[in-house]
Amino acid sequence: MKKLTIATLISTALSTMAFAGDDMEKIDSSFANLDKDGNGYISRAEAKDSDIFAHFTRIDKNADTQLSMKEFDAHIERYPQHFDGDVVSSARAAQESIHEEGTMETYVAVDSEIDEQVSSVQDKKMTHELQATTEPEVNEKVIEKEIDVKAEKTVVAESKFEMMDSNNDGELTKAEASRSGVTRDFDDIDSNNDELITRIEYTQYQSMKNDSEE
Repeated sequence: MKKLTIATLISTALSTMAFAGDDMEKIDSSFANLDKDGNGYISRAEAKDSDIFAHFTRIDKNADTQLSMKEFDAHIERYPQHFDGDVVSSARAAQESIHEEGTMETYVAVDSEIDEQVSSVQDKKMTHELQATTEPEVNEKVIEKEIDVKAEKTVVAESKFEMMDSNNDGELTKAEASRSGVTRDFDDIDSNNDELITRIEYTQYQSMKNDSEE
């Protein structure tokens, strides 16, 4: 019986405290109005002469003797009965606005990043296509030029051979070669060592000589 009486008394006391808390003067000032110096916090000095002072300790969850907007809004969500209806509506509208702006900024950032990635891929694709188109053309022109140069050198070599081949028999003797000043290279040009230089031997030797000079 005594245990039941004590439990009843405790329950009654707690209920009385709860009702007393709910009967506190409602806060009719917004966070912006209470944050007089605009530093993003409500200090005890700023709250001292306001209707929020009675709730200060309960709102100050981290016990740093100042109220942040996050603590202020959290208390509104948990205990809307402590605030004037306009303050509650204003705080919730501000939170929704911040959430929407944050979401919009996220979408813009994501869209921008996607655009950059697409642009990068397109640029790489265009560069690759341009290289694929131009490189074969460049290579063809280089090859054609090399062929033309070699053909031109071959014609020059054959012309020199014809000038040295005084009897037009298609072969150069040492006597014919000496008259043209190629005696020193005669043995190198005469690849089969038959004491004669043919047109083919002469043009091949000149081609090898030109390649080594390049």
